Amino acid sequence: MKKTLGFILKIVATAMAVAAVVCAVAAFWDQIMDLIDTVMDKVEEKRADRCFEPAEFDDFDDGAL
Repeated sequence: MKKTLGFILKIVATAMAVAAVVCAVAAFWDQIMDLIDTVMDKVEEKRADRCFEPAEFDDFDDGAL
């Protein structure tokens, strides 16, 4: 009987913890998405800066083209 009650309490506690996480995600969804957008923009800027450094093309003569 004790083992069954302990098992049921563990299941209930786990379900409540999952519900709390789901509620927190739902409550802060806008802020989470803003954070993700900000991080993605910063990563995109760093990639663009790394790929198109102006010093990389200084030795080319564009006027000859």
